[in-house]
Amino acid sequence: MIVIAVKLVVAESDAAAFEARLKKHAANSLTQEGCKGFLVARDQENPGAFQLWESYTDMAAFEEHKAADFMADFREFSTPMIKERVLAICDQIA
Repeated sequence: MIVIAVKLVVAESDAAAFEARLKKHAANSLTQEGCKGFLVARDQENPGAFQLWESYTDMAAFEEHKAADFMADFREFSTPMIKERVLAICDQIA
């Protein structure tokens, strides 16, 4: 199992629209066969900061996710808003 941990930071003024789009993105992701989980959280102290935890059966499933049409739409929407992005690709160990 592959776990993707992502921190995304947007301006506080963009946070509500970004949150709404993230919820849609998570729902779209969960329709993919190889996506086993997609959690999204918003930082209590920094309303423009979001944490995502995604799990996939393997790297091929993650690559499929990155190539999905809805992912391209999400990138087009979100890229201009994102001020900071930290990504970790991990092997689940427990």
